[in-house]
Amino acid sequence: MIGIWDQLAQKRICFGHQSVGADVMTALSMLNGERLSIVEGRDPETFQRPVFAHFRVGQNRDPLSKYRDFATVINSGVGERVDIAFFKMCYVDVTAQTDVKKLFADYQDMMSSLGKSYPKVMFLHVTVPLRRVGGGMLGWLREKTRGFDCEREDQVQRHAFNQLLRGAYGRSGRFFDLAEQEVTFQDGKPSYFQYRGETVPNLVSGYTDDGGHLNQLAAERIAGRLLACLSAAG
Repeated sequence: MIGIWDQLAQKRICFGHQSVGADVMTALSMLNGERLSIVEGRDPETFQRPVFAHFRVGQNRDPLSKYRDFATVINSGVGERVDIAFFKMCYVDVTAQTDVKKLFADYQDMMSSLGKSYPKVMFLHVTVPLRRVGGGMLGWLREKTRGFDCEREDQVQRHAFNQLLRGAYGRSGRFFDLAEQEVTFQDGKPSYFQYRGETVPNLVSGYTDDGGHLNQLAAERIAGRLLACLSAAG
């Protein structure tokens, strides 16, 4: 791990996120000590030196706002200074009502455009985080209150979007499968549920306290995996 820290300490890294990303960054800061310069920032001046800068990107439940905001940050001058740039969406951005194919096509268009404009930047692609669907009294109450199986349908769509990401970028060397980390028990077994004949990945119950956000155990685990991915990709 020392080699990874030393390597990343020489990089200018830009990361846009909302709440699950904040969980990861909090864990990363706890693991960090003083090995990386971790700051909140999104303006070009932030990247005058090696730094791991992160910022709140767009608005939750509006994935296109995240696309636009990330592109705006990169085009503001950040793209001319950073080595690695990426952002992630939240589970609330993809629901049963989402046109997954259109959302993915828009994502590809944006990332392709940025890649052409800033060929020296390593743009990382990140899967959408998942929720813990069903299980326990809270899951039962959600289903009864909402009157239909929307929770499961939301998760199906998130998985569908992630599958498109995996198909397009999974072998690129510029891909972090956050969702895969969320659904894998520490012994390597997968967490899932069955819905209408489909096996759907499910956030491990022990990784969350509220069904969506990461607890310290999961956040530290995923932060470590992210560091390794950034090191390998960069």
